[in-house]
Amino acid sequence: MTTTLKDRLASLGHTLPEVGVPAANYFHHREGKGLLVIAGQIGTPGVGALDAQAGRAEAEVAALKLLAVLDAAIGGDLGRVRQVLRLGIFVAAAPGFTEHSAVADGASNLVVAALGEIGRHARAAIGVASLPAGAAVEVEALVELVS
Repeated sequence: MTTTLKDRLASLGHTLPEVGVPAANYFHHREGKGLLVIAGQIGTPGVGALDAQAGRAEAEVAALKLLAVLDAAIGGDLGRVRQVLRLGIFVAAAPGFTEHSAVADGASNLVVAALGEIGRHARAAIGVASLPAGAAVEVEALVELVS
């Protein structure tokens, strides 16, 4: 059984990306009172609104970046994670688009596949007119840590 997030993602065919510098005046994550808040991580810049299938792939890209931030925040120790409580998934969508939940599945499915039961979460999938850097999807998280 693999024990690191990097190993779990590799077994799924993914590479944990490097965590870059925040794009503005914020932190990628903040920890307090047993909770870890992970700031929104975007998919590929410049993609814009997509259909549900392509959007689902972009949600996976954003979730992979989110998992990289999680890994950095916990110092690679998955034993620190009790439960992913919530994902917030923002989808750049044209008026009339109604498949936000299908797009969000790309993020949800990757988080659960990578973390197993502790990755199961509540979520919100929200349509927006645009996202930073022209991304199609942004994903944020609230994680409960082991005290």
